Amino acid sequence: MVEIIIGIVGTILWIAYEMWRSPLIEETPTGFKTIRPAKKLKDLFKKKSLAGTFSDLEKLGRGRSKY
Repeated sequence: MVEIIIGIVGTILWIAYEMWRSPLIEETPTGFKTIRPAKKLKDLFKKKSLAGTFSDLEKLGRGRSKY
């Protein structure tokens, strides 16, 4: 019984990891275009800044005020 529970929990963790690391792909008339490349396991443990860099905020339109 314990083996079954460990197997279920392991499968759920594996599926969650695969969903997290999958690339974001957009379909175009000529084929597929990768918007965000696939992540690696070491990306999961990288230290992330809370606010992001200024250029990242500019890309999101959250950098400087336009007014």
